Amino acid sequence: MLRVIVADDEYFARKALIKMLEEMELPIEICGDCENGQDVVELLKTCQTDLIITDIRMPGMDGLKLAEYVREHELDTEIMIETGYAEFEYARTAIRYGVKEYLTKPVNDRELRSGIENVIRERSERKKREIWELLDISYILQNSKLCREMFGWTGEQAKKYYCMVLVNGREKIKSKAWVEEWLGKYGKFRDVRGYFLKEEKSCIFLAPSEEIFELPKCFGKSTVADMAYGSGDKNWISFSGWHCGEKELEQAYRECVYSMNERILKPGQIFFYNAKENFQKIITGEQETRLSNAAQRGYSEEADIVIQEIFSEVEKEDVSIYSFFMALMQIFFVLNRVLCLKEGERDQGISAGYLLFDFKMELYRFYELKDVRQYVDMLVKEVCQKNTEGEDRSMMEDLLDYLERNYAHDISLEELARRKYFVSSSYLSRMFKSYTGQTFMKYLISYRMDKAKSFLECSQMDISDIAACTGYNDPSHFTQTFRRIYGVTPKEYRKQYKENAGMFG
Repeated sequence: MLRVIVADDEYFARKALIKMLEEMELPIEICGDCENGQDVVELLKTCQTDLIITDIRMPGMDGLKLAEYVREHELDTEIMIETGYAEFEYARTAIRYGVKEYLTKPVNDRELRSGIENVIRERSERKKREIWELLDISYILQNSKLCREMFGWTGEQAKKYYCMVLVNGREKIKSKAWVEEWLGKYGKFRDVRGYFLKEEKSCIFLAPSEEIFELPKCFGKSTVADMAYGSGDKNWISFSGWHCGEKELEQAYRECVYSMNERILKPGQIFFYNAKENFQKIITGEQETRLSNAAQRGYSEEADIVIQEIFSEVEKEDVSIYSFFMALMQIFFVLNRVLCLKEGERDQGISAGYLLFDFKMELYRFYELKDVRQYVDMLVKEVCQKNTEGEDRSMMEDLLDYLERNYAHDISLEELARRKYFVSSSYLSRMFKSYTGQTFMKYLISYRMDKAKSFLECSQMDISDIAACTGYNDPSHFTQTFRRIYGVTPKEYRKQYKENAGMFG
């Protein structure tokens, strides 16, 4: 349902417009009518509104000032302005404030209906795009139906070569459309498609081409300044190798992540996938032993010396990102073994097993080597039991970030404590409850259900797909949990939402 406020200082004109809206038989709810812009502002504080239809000439705060207020406060509300003054200057100012329609009095029924339908349609399409942002890209790439829908994959497109491009960094890119234009300007790409990935704070592009060409030659140093203008100077861009066919999309994405991770060790803003890098062993057996002994005894200063030696070796030229990743894994395996020893598992046999630190997401979220060093220092101090309130806060912030990116996966507090932070589960549980005010499981379930509601409201995904996207392998378990929290099944919730919202088109 489109919630509308009508503002006009002329009483009869305001009531006539409301009657016109009510007779259109569109999914509209009039949630208020006001005499001036200031009254609208007060109503906005208590009423969620999708559209304001306002006269441009009103006492106090006029229509343009109202539009300016909506824009400055970044409200999710559209503006349509009506006026008897058909002057270009008004129209130009209205457009600057993001006004959707500029209507002249007397308002034409057909023109008003067209404007309303456009607003409903655009908001519906935007909600669908927002759902794509919430989905995990790996899940999309493994689901042919979703993949085709996201990239508009067709039989003709499957015959073309393509590479995948990622933009990621410390700030959101200024313009997705600009990056698409940049790729076409310097490369031989046509029909580039891009999507934001909110959970990964990235933007992914599929760039098709009729022929294979040398990417580094087209996107060299001369294009960096131009790229920074459109994507921001605190962002990086990575290219996969060349591929063909839908089945290679997942591999292309892995190559993008691999090349993006090179930014940790190498200068520059543009990176290309290189499949021929050599592996180098960075940590010696002697360093591993020293780190283990220092961590067991709680000697954080001695452990810091070993970590400094390792990172100094990493800073040398020609160290590959994969070699660095394996060195990090060695450090974490040592910390994991120390945790097992401290918890009395010496006699049970110690197996490092797996760790919750992977190349795709955990390493990918770091931008520079100093960021990784801070993370390692935090873990070492925790294992050495020299933790402080500030370090506990850093761990909780890292954990909440991890949950935001991995809520769709099967995770538990026990595994996070042992396999990621190398502390006892009881310690991590206490810290989490103290920091968030909720138990770990209650927080995770609440977060997953909130995401599920978004998927149900804004997508046509099957309930089983939504269950999988929110961390439930068993759809019946997902349904039971959803009903326990919201009092209705996911299917019933979707039906109720559509009936109340009156979704258009």
